[in-house]
Amino acid sequence: MSPAQHPRTPLSSVDAGWLHMDVPTNPMVITVALMFEAPLDFKLVRELVAQRLLPYPRFAQRVGERQGSAPHWEDDPRFSLEAHVHRIGLPGAGDDATLRELLSDLASTPLDPTRPLWQVYLIEHYGQGCVLALRIHHCLADGVTLVQVFNNLFDPSSAKEIVPVRPSEELGVIDNAFEALGAVMRSTETLVQEGWSWVSRPTRIFGLLGQGAAVLGKIALMGPDAPSVFKGPLSVTKRVAWSEPVPLTEVKAIGKVLGGTINDVLLTAVAGALRRYLEQRGAPVSTRGLRAMVPVNLLPPGAKSDGGNHFGLVYLTLPLAVEDQVERIARLRKEMDAIKASPEAHIAYGIVGLLGTLPTRIERTVIEALCNMASLVVTNVPGSRIANTLAGQPVRRAMFWVPEAAGISLGISILSYAEEVQVGVLADANLVPDPERLAAAFDAEMADLIAIEREAAG
Repeated sequence: MSPAQHPRTPLSSVDAGWLHMDVPTNPMVITVALMFEAPLDFKLVRELVAQRLLPYPRFAQRVGERQGSAPHWEDDPRFSLEAHVHRIGLPGAGDDATLRELLSDLASTPLDPTRPLWQVYLIEHYGQGCVLALRIHHCLADGVTLVQVFNNLFDPSSAKEIVPVRPSEELGVIDNAFEALGAVMRSTETLVQEGWSWVSRPTRIFGLLGQGAAVLGKIALMGPDAPSVFKGPLSVTKRVAWSEPVPLTEVKAIGKVLGGTINDVLLTAVAGALRRYLEQRGAPVSTRGLRAMVPVNLLPPGAKSDGGNHFGLVYLTLPLAVEDQVERIARLRKEMDAIKASPEAHIAYGIVGLLGTLPTRIERTVIEALCNMASLVVTNVPGSRIANTLAGQPVRRAMFWVPEAAGISLGISILSYAEEVQVGVLADANLVPDPERLAAAFDAEMADLIAIEREAAG
């Protein structure tokens, strides 16, 4: 199946911002893994990718970026599906350890910028089954968009077909965000004209922004995050790991007993896992906690993404020093409620869009400063509530790993699928060489929370 021809279109300023965040030590690539208990036929997989993914224009387009011009999407004149869909066999028994090693290698490898920014791998001989891995650059899609793309890849009998929509149809909340951030975007020309003069004094940028002064002031005064083993020079090697799945009913029951949402419960477990991991390494646990950058979806409920990125980033302090889970969830719930009531996520969306219009050197300097204020990324994406199938085979488990920007060394990705929740850990090998221990610490935290819930329930 040959891809359709599409006109050249510019990247949105936000997608351009994510494109320019790509660096050798932190490729901006989302990695997804789907586990099957039975083998898949490689030829059929390739045919399904052609039928179900190539209708999305971006899957046959590359990024063109000329000197002095904005990046744009253009058809790849040498597009070949064979260059994007591959098969790999795991050695030996094909256990979790060998799968982690292979997925770590894939997560460490940048995508070829001269081609469309995605790759699919059928990983065979994983026990009696296989794994289908998709790697896609963040400038093409965010987590919510990627879930919708996968809904098209899955068999129609198990996933509702999603038809891409035009931005004007269902993205009103984004339009409202940009209207509120008019002064932010109008400041772009001033920033470019001043060039490097403000880089030595980053707080000057906030004096140029009319709207969202309180949020911007908070970010300007935040300062670097607390020192920890997660801070330091990065390598070009990534390591992946994953937790055991937890029934969503258990997470909901915990939230009902402790007084929090599903997200509050999971963040409480993440904070506890980080505490356990630091203690296992004999590292200090800062009383300041650790800041996480948390993506917040800006699409209205029920809206379908047209592709690209539609989320803002907020800073959330994880109270690692709080050992008691009840107190920990109360603190997180209070901070998350305050964030939800503020325009912080919309302001952050506008900032990324602003950065996408600036010279790359200036953009990266600001990104490094913003990322230095956090130690990790934590994202929570809702997937399908039912078990999907591909080529007639059920997807037993689904996981993904979010990329990190600039000097951030750790990403924790939470995905709900088929009424279960699972965590993926992506870490820099130089600072966190053993992310499987962090995943195991999350399992231990969830076990403790389940025990608290069951004891309270009698």
